[in-house]
Amino acid sequence: MRIYIYGFPLDFSLSPFFQEHAACLAEHQILYTPFRGEISDFEKLLQDRECLGANVTIPFKTEVLKLCDRLTARAEAAGSVNTIFKSDGKICGDNTDGTGLLEWLKMKGTPLDKCAVLGNGGAARSIASAIFETGAEISIYARQKHGWEERFGRLYPLSDWKDECTTVNTLPFSVEGVNVVNIGYRFGEFNLDAVMMLALQGWLASKRWFGEKVVPKEQFISLAISHACAQTNKELIFNLTNRNFWL
Repeated sequence: MRIYIYGFPLDFSLSPFFQEHAACLAEHQILYTPFRGEISDFEKLLQDRECLGANVTIPFKTEVLKLCDRLTARAEAAGSVNTIFKSDGKICGDNTDGTGLLEWLKMKGTPLDKCAVLGNGGAARSIASAIFETGAEISIYARQKHGWEERFGRLYPLSDWKDECTTVNTLPFSVEGVNVVNIGYRFGEFNLDAVMMLALQGWLASKRWFGEKVVPKEQFISLAISHACAQTNKELIFNLTNRNFWL
């Protein structure tokens, strides 16, 4: 059985490593496979009987909406899909991004009564949607209006942001600040907030594919952190790719 991850680029993705590892420990025989191609070809893969579902990342989270027969309430509110699963023969879309991050913020005791979100792309919308459900006051800072912002908070120019409350940065670069949660990452450069969001949204996605037969949340987190540490260990990577290391 296969689970795919669809996006571009995928070269730095940790998901194939910890998802396969976690599935194996839960006694599921699956291949978690990156897919790079046209959305029409991705649709054919989803319809294959051997496909359990998929994760979807940038830039296809909104494009795959049209491939889903059903959407969860979270996906509808987020206006995007990062997890595809099957139920009763139907292709279903969910979004675990915001819920995964919210679970991490609660785990570390981050104040959520007042929050700011930097950026208003797909990830920002799913995060704002999840935080909005807690009753928090949300301010969204961006360069231009996309139209969804007023559903969850108030929109301000990006230049107006100040580090005054819990701030989730969804921009493609890190922002310094005492209250800032940076969720972006790239190959070899991970921060704990980004890894924990990735781990928890991944754990929630795995429950869509396997039901309750998944490793405990704490173990799933440990696997994600272990693989992130391995990828950031540049000396280890160099040794493993240096043929003299094996002599």
